[in-house]
Amino acid sequence: MASSSQTTPIDLNSLAPQQLVDFRKSIDQEITHFTQSLQALSTAQSKLKECITSINNLEKSKEDSLLVPLTSSLYIPGQVVSKNDYLVDIGTGYYVEKNADNAKVVYDNKIKKLDEDAKKLKSILVQKNELLNTVNLILRKKVIEMEKQQATAAKAT
Repeated sequence: MASSSQTTPIDLNSLAPQQLVDFRKSIDQEITHFTQSLQALSTAQSKLKECITSINNLEKSKEDSLLVPLTSSLYIPGQVVSKNDYLVDIGTGYYVEKNADNAKVVYDNKIKKLDEDAKKLKSILVQKNELLNTVNLILRKKVIEMEKQQATAAKAT
């Protein structure tokens, strides 16, 4: 029989200040991770949009010669054989031959998928930031309470 893993909510007010500080650090790390992931998605989207732009530019171009990149700084001259046939990277080193319109559809679909993922990440980031704000408020309250207790104790002695 498999047990279901359930999360039990924790009352943040019941945590000690040091536990809240540790929890805040954990949330900060998560926010940093999700922000970096969001930036990576944005970069991937930009690269896919560049692919569509390149297809459009090549279709409009009257030139048949171009520079073929061998590395990021090394090129050789080349000739365009067909402005309508493309090899599209579909992931993990596999390529499929597509005409211009179908290649653009593949890239559009990838962009839409990344956009959906970005929306989910943004939603998570909003939740994490709200949680961080809540933790900060509770921590401030606890620090003020501790200062009052220390001031009262100091007056009593």
